[in-house]
This record gives sequence, C-alpha cells and structure tokens, in this order.
Amino acid sequence: MNEAGWLHKSALLVRKDLRVEARGRDTLPPMLAFAFAVTLLLAFTLPGSTRLAAPVSVPGGTVAVVDVVSGFLWITVLFAGLIGFARTFEVEREEGAIDSLLLVPLDRSGLFAAKAVANLAYIAAVQGVLLPTFALFFALDLGASWFVLVLVTILVDLGFVAVGTLFASLAAQTRSRELILPILALPALVPVFIAAVELTSDLFVGGGLDAVATRGWFGVLIAFDVVFMTIGALAFEFAID
Repeated sequence: MNEAGWLHKSALLVRKDLRVEARGRDTLPPMLAFAFAVTLLLAFTLPGSTRLAAPVSVPGGTVAVVDVVSGFLWITVLFAGLIGFARTFEVEREEGAIDSLLLVPLDRSGLFAAKAVANLAYIAAVQGVLLPTFALFFALDLGASWFVLVLVTILVDLGFVAVGTLFASLAAQTRSRELILPILALPALVPVFIAAVELTSDLFVGGGLDAVATRGWFGVLIAFDVVFMTIGALAFEFAID
C-alpha cells in the first residue's frame, strides 16, 4: 500500500468531515454547550475561596478537593466526547451514504484514522475552551506545568478517540446508537480516565513532568493508547461491515 496515497486519502476524508461540521455545526456546538453548562454548574459545588493544594491528610470517607476538581474535568470531557462520538457516522447514515463511504479506494484503517482524527479535533476544541474555563472557575495555577497537562491530555485523547471511534462504528449499525455507545465504550474507558484523574490531580497541586512520568498511570496511558489504536485499526473493518 502506498503510504503517501494512504495519508492523502485519509486527510481528504478528515477535511470532508470538518467541512461538513463547519457548514452544519451539528456536533461541536452541542459538545461545547454541554461542557460549559456542566462546568458552570460544578463551579457552584465548591466554596468560592477554595484553593487547590496537596492534602496533608484526608479523613476516612472524604475525598481531597483536588481529586474532585480533576474528576469534574475528566467526567465533563468524557460525556462531551460521547456526544460527539455518537454522531461520527451520522452524515453517512443518511440516505445510505455509508455504503458510498465504504467504496472509497482506501484501506479501512485509513477510514478509521480519518474518523478518529476528526473526533480528536472536536475533543481538542472542547478542551481548548474547557481548560481555561476550569482554570478561571477553580483558581488553577499550574505555572510551568501547563505543557505537562497538555501532554497528559494528548495521551488521554488518543486512547479516548480510538475507543470512541471503534465503538461508534458498532453503535452506528443500531437504532439506539446514543444509548448503545456509552454501554459499549464506558467499560473500556475506565483505565484511561482513572489515569487521567490521577495524573491531573498531581499537576493541580504543583507536580511537574518528573512527578507524572514516574507514576504507573503514565505508563498505563501509553500502553492503553498503543493497544487500542492498534485494535481499532485492525478491528474497524469488521465493526463497520
């Protein structure tokens, strides 16, 4: 297979999806509206004077504020992403256009990559709004650790879109795809989002790259990405048929 041709055709499919979204605005606005509404709601659940710091001790039956804020962030990303993933094949479903998509002279791994990249663009756009909003509402001060947060976010997103795109292709064959997709995807996404919460909590209390890289959860993220990106590319052919 010609690698340049594979990349070119995949890029054309990505451009097609992004142009359709730019014209229709059916996916990104609902994701943004959900993320902002949830963030605004959650901002009122903590005292206004709350400042994040590493807990000296946490009484039994309680949770450190930093873990709560980190959990808020990633739960918002999770469900906003599922809203977008549910529409991954919505355009192609209309009037049987998905059959035409499958006739594109491109390996199915290229189709998977194109859909995953488009979903990644939507997730990144949501996070581009969500992270500054969280920083404002929850008084986050990461200092020089912002680039580490971006690194962790990228690793989380790669695994997230790999799982979401693969299971979206399965759910697209059903009538209740908005219901089926979370049922399929959430169990597989548990490890990556636990890792996201743990690593982000470290960053919120002043941890840097050294602190994050030595955590076992960092290795979990990398392994998760490699495994599910490979599985997604190989299994997509069977999932979409």
